[in-house]
Amino acid sequence: MKIKFYLFLFSFLSVPNLSHGAQSNLPFRASLEESCTIEIVSDGVLARDGLGILDSSAAGGRAGVAAIYTTGSGFQASLTAPQVFSTAPAGTGAVTFTTTYSSSGATSIAKMPGTRSVLLGRGASSFVIDLRAVADGAIFHQGEYEALVTVTCE
Repeated sequence: MKIKFYLFLFSFLSVPNLSHGAQSNLPFRASLEESCTIEIVSDGVLARDGLGILDSSAAGGRAGVAAIYTTGSGFQASLTAPQVFSTAPAGTGAVTFTTTYSSSGATSIAKMPGTRSVLLGRGASSFVIDLRAVADGAIFHQGEYEALVTVTCE
């Protein structure tokens, strides 16, 4: 009986496949909503421009860069300059901040004041942002300074 079983099994395995193949399409779908995403590419660096001015466009400074990605139309980008330093030495007085920016890519604009919003093109835009801090009737003392510019897309 064992021999017959093995012969049957061998005979079963060696029978050619007589079935016919089948094919079907498997769909993949997506429903995307419009979106706007901001990526901080690089921090800015403030450099001294006289005793009472720190400026990212001064010698030794560097603009900050943000990438904005939009998948739809109607989005606007804007900047909000800081009101105060987030980090500063004790005794730092009042400061006035201003921002400027330019953009390339899906949105291409020349340097403009940060108080103005801009309509974004669909796709990727690179925003180059400068910050200027002017001490009101004082000088900037030795120490660490940090200010945060808010980049908004809505």
